[in-house]
Amino acid sequence: MLAALGAALAVHAADIDMEGLPDTGLDTSAWVTGQNPPIDDMVDANDFQFAAKNKLDNRRYAYYRTAALDEITYERNMHDWEKVRMNGFAFQDVTNLNRKTKILGHEFDSPFFIAPAAMAGYTDPEAERNLARAAGDSKVLYVPSISSTLSIEEIAAAGADNQIMFHQEYIWENRTQLQDELDRIKSNGFRAVFLTVDNTGVEGIRPRYDRYRSSSGSSHASDTSIEALNELRQMTDLPIVPKGVKTAHDVKLCADLGFPAVYISNHGGRQVDMGVTAIEVLLDLHRDYPEVFGQIEIYADGGVRHASHMLTLISLGVTAVGVGRPFYFANIYGQDGVSKLIDIFNTELDSTMRLMGEDNIRSYRGNSTFVSLEKHFRMTLIIKADFAIPDQHQENRARLLRRSSCQQPRRQRLQHSCTPRLNRLTTVSGQTYFPSHANRGVLATRAMYAV
Repeated sequence: MLAALGAALAVHAADIDMEGLPDTGLDTSAWVTGQNPPIDDMVDANDFQFAAKNKLDNRRYAYYRTAALDEITYERNMHDWEKVRMNGFAFQDVTNLNRKTKILGHEFDSPFFIAPAAMAGYTDPEAERNLARAAGDSKVLYVPSISSTLSIEEIAAAGADNQIMFHQEYIWENRTQLQDELDRIKSNGFRAVFLTVDNTGVEGIRPRYDRYRSSSGSSHASDTSIEALNELRQMTDLPIVPKGVKTAHDVKLCADLGFPAVYISNHGGRQVDMGVTAIEVLLDLHRDYPEVFGQIEIYADGGVRHASHMLTLISLGVTAVGVGRPFYFANIYGQDGVSKLIDIFNTELDSTMRLMGEDNIRSYRGNSTFVSLEKHFRMTLIIKADFAIPDQHQENRARLLRRSSCQQPRRQRLQHSCTPRLNRLTTVSGQTYFPSHANRGVLATRAMYAV
């Protein structure tokens, strides 16, 4: 009988593929597949992913973990941090720690927020209530998804008195639905809308999860033009933050169009494979449109698992950093798990900031002296001019066909472009829109509008 019991236990013992994530020293030998491991085992954000993989069935784990095609964008999100070097300074007084951060004028106790992601109910029956309550207790911003398990009203009711929450929304093809949701978001006390603009009528192809569903169809609008955005801006007086912006030019465009903030995101690598990371977009901004950092708040996400990742993005000019998957993995433990992950991030921030010699988060913002970037971020581009170029841009054609590599020193690289360029103009309602820095142009590989 004992032998049979031992064999049964062996069958259910956890055997977890760590998927190339950092070895945190986690001992899973006593874990049982399908059950929550002890929450005391969780000391690192990556631990929660291992725990969720152990607890959830394959389909539900794949729902959160999946990414587009070969998942190259996802992997780059996770591993681009390896190309960053952080510069700490000695001989400093770090006794007055401050990580308070203002986001659209609202003050929070931490420079990170719980980013929108759908269906928190896949990890715990209390679903988004856990995220709202934990965020409220810790004075951290939570931004629920419009595709949440719970309704707008149920999530709002879970929040604490005077808790500030924003809400995510899509541009639906059905404008009646869109107007109804925007009205409900406002009437339930949410203070801003994160408007996802990278889901243009179709989702990315996500093999890891698509094998569990029959269709990846979408009811999102395929028109996310400036005209469509301006139409939506007339549907609510809440601040709107475009989310899913992936080029420096589009960040600048959002600033020139008067949006109060913009959210750099590749959707966790779930839309376009081989996409750029937030770090790369920020470097493009420093090089091409440095004035943007004084015009608009910038948020960013993508593979953030540690305080060092947050401080890197903040040092490159980000106001606040979004964290998505880790919080939804932590939700397998309910509110306690979400709260513990918030505490882990805050502890890491307190420690890293002091060890870096600067205890005020505001002093990191836009201060790139805190980071050094390896030469891997210098991009070599081969560009094909296979699109129509008006006569006034013919002089660019030869440049577009040349191979160009960026070899300038870092300081020069942040001020001047050494890549092929193409001025880009956008036409709206028959009028040509010139970004205020249109003379700087954009990378030719990003030239998607008619010029």
